[in-house]
Amino acid sequence: MGKDKYQDISDKDLLQRFWQTQNNEWLGILLQRYTLLLFGVCMKYLKDENDARDCVQQIFLKVIQEAGKYKIDYFKSWLYMVAKNQCLTLLRDKKARLLWS
Repeated sequence: MGKDKYQDISDKDLLQRFWQTQNNEWLGILLQRYTLLLFGVCMKYLKDENDARDCVQQIFLKVIQEAGKYKIDYFKSWLYMVAKNQCLTLLRDKKARLLWS
């Protein structure tokens, strides 16, 4: 057996299973699949390993809260946009704090 027993299941099928069952385990498998991508996106924007790790955790929480609300055709693209927006929000907040301190 391979290292990932779900590797043969497409993102679309995993999403379908999540929507049908509302079981976050299916989302967890998808998020695990793209953890390195998320970390890379966060590093690109935040340029700090600890900030990037924190941001990935925030993205996980956001995806768990939001995935049931949208019709997602391409999970990887949607996840990338969520990650990018989360990073830009953090950068904007950080900049605002610097301006007001």
